[in-house]
Amino acid sequence: MTRTEGSNLALSCNASGNPAPTISWTRDGSPLNASGRISFSDDNKQLTITNVSRTDSGEYQCVAKNKIGSDTSKSASLNVQCKFNILF
Repeated sequence: MTRTEGSNLALSCNASGNPAPTISWTRDGSPLNASGRISFSDDNKQLTITNVSRTDSGEYQCVAKNKIGSDTSKSASLNVQCKFNILF
């Protein structure tokens, strides 16, 4: 998906199991934590990034884990297009 710098992004993860899994998120294979512009819903099934920037570009995945095992979603690729300025 492509977003313009400064816009918002919401990704959802629909995972179920018995016992119910816990959800976490990764970007480019590294754990993603809530901070500033990055937030998660109470159950971690939705990831929201406000005011996206070039540094947010990458491959996002959700990981569902319970005591039986874990599973990882396919990647959602984010490409952030930058606004430009013309200088004279």
